[in-house]
Parts: sequence; structure tokens; C-alpha cells
Amino acid sequence: MNNIKYSYMDHWEIHTAAGLTAPGCRRTYLERYLKELRALGYVGLDTFAARLPYYGRLVAGKNGTPVDFENYLKDLGFERLVSMFLDFIGNNPAERIADPACHDQIFNKFRAACEMAKGTGIDTFIVMPACQYFYTDPVTEDHIKHTADFWNRTGKMMLEDYGIHAACHHEFWCGLRDKWAIDLFYELTDPKYVWYFCDTAQHVIAGVDPVALYEQLHDRTWGFHLKDTKNTDPKAYRIPPDAECMAEDVERWFYEANGEGLCDFPALYRAIKKYGYSGWISSEHDKAEFEGKSFADCTAQGVWYIKHVLDPILKEG
Repeated sequence: MNNIKYSYMDHWEIHTAAGLTAPGCRRTYLERYLKELRALGYVGLDTFAARLPYYGRLVAGKNGTPVDFENYLKDLGFERLVSMFLDFIGNNPAERIADPACHDQIFNKFRAACEMAKGTGIDTFIVMPACQYFYTDPVTEDHIKHTADFWNRTGKMMLEDYGIHAACHHEFWCGLRDKWAIDLFYELTDPKYVWYFCDTAQHVIAGVDPVALYEQLHDRTWGFHLKDTKNTDPKAYRIPPDAECMAEDVERWFYEANGEGLCDFPALYRAIKKYGYSGWISSEHDKAEFEGKSFADCTAQGVWYIKHVLDPILKEG
């Protein structure tokens, strides 16, 4: 079985004379970053909605577009842009997904994002299906029903009008984090239009088994974020405005998949093989520099683990 391709989720910072910076601040940094990813074997890139138009201008001038950026990627040896991450965390009271009065405004923003991605190879929006837990609390059945209604409508528009899948990614700090809430959400959503995106570390942090959840939702799984964690979280998910940054006792939540954290990646790959998943798996991590390392080093370690530990599982007889 060899039906998996690997993309990279656009988290990367580099050390420069000006200090630690995102590679998108300068074209030469961006090119070096992307060439490093390609040298490691990645053939796809996932990025954030806010970065995509900027990248187009960075590589093609003030009139540059996302299509120009994808062409730039192809010139470097990538196949395409794969996914774009987009969320509404709820800090704007007019953009809270659990509130039906907000649905039209958010729906229109998703349509605008689909228009922005037209002409690229993007076929997936990785979306946080609910606002931050702080803005959804208490998470009730009514809140989940309203959220499901929004995604049934929005997912239908995205797929039928643009060929883009709404793939729901459950951060440990979003309203749909607990197993009962996730189960109810998928019971209430249409599998033709609302897909599941498995983020291994986010689920483990929230106390949910990502392998069991993937097995449960394998027939509507549209992708994976392959990353590890060394922490679970009983309380920080309630902290505004960003639990990932505001937790006092956790400096780094997410690590490259390397077998040293709490995620059981071999079990996940055995499940991927069992159900015949075919598609993209995206590597992701963050804040590598906090431990005196670099994103290049950590990403390379993750690629070694994928190639030498995980991919062989897919090829077992």
C-alpha cells in the first residue's frame, strides 16, 4: 500500500540576523524554507487563509495571486497547494458559529475564501468547526445542533460550488473537543458535505483517542495532522484568548511525530492500512526553537520517523 502523499502545515520559523522570524517576511527566506521542505520529500503545502494572498504578492509582485504562489511551488518541485486553514475563534460576537444569527455573515466569508482559492489545487479547507471553548461555554446540545446546521449548509456550498471539502479539525481548546460533543456533531451533519480531519495531538490533549476516533469516522476522514504532544489538558482549554499560548505550565504543546510523546502513531498507521486510507497526511509542529532546536532539525527528525517507522507499516504483508 503506497497511496499516501505528504504535505507540510505552514508552521516554520527561521533564525536570522534580525532574530527569529517567519519565512514569509522575505522572498529569499521563503524560498529557502520551501526548498528545505522539498528536499525532505514533501510534495504538498498546507497554509493559512490569511497568508495565501500575501504569498502570491511576495513571489509575483503587487498583483500576485494564490495561483501565482502555487505555480511558484510547482517550479520548486511541489505538486500543489493541498489545504487552507480557516477558523472563527469567536472573539467577534458577530462570528460565533453556535449562534444562528451569525451564520449568514460567516457563510459569506467562507464563500469569499473559496473564491480566493479558485484556480489553485486546494480541495480542502481545514476548519475549526466551533468557536473557542471560552466563547461557546456552556457547550449544549442546542449549540451543537446550530453548529451542525451551519456546517451542513456551508459544506454543501463549498463542495458543490467549488469542489472544496470542509474538513473539521477539533482543537483541544474549541467548543467541540470532548468525545460526546464530537459524536453528536457527526450524527447531526451530512457525511456528503461535512468531513472529519484527524489531528492526533489535539485529540490526545483533550483526552480523546485519535486512533479510535479515526476508526469510528474512517469513512468520512479527509486528512490528518501528524503531530505529537507530551501533555494532556484538564483546564487550559478554557483560557482566552489563546489556550495554546496562555497556558502557564506548558511552553510547547506540539512536537513532530517521532515516537517520544503520547500519540500512538504505529497504531494509527495500522488503522490507516486497515481501512485503506488514500490521500494526504500533513506534518505539523510548533515552537521548535523553545528547546534550542530549529524547525529544520525537528522536521527532518519527523521525516525520518515517518520513513523508517510508519511507512513500513503500510507495506507490511
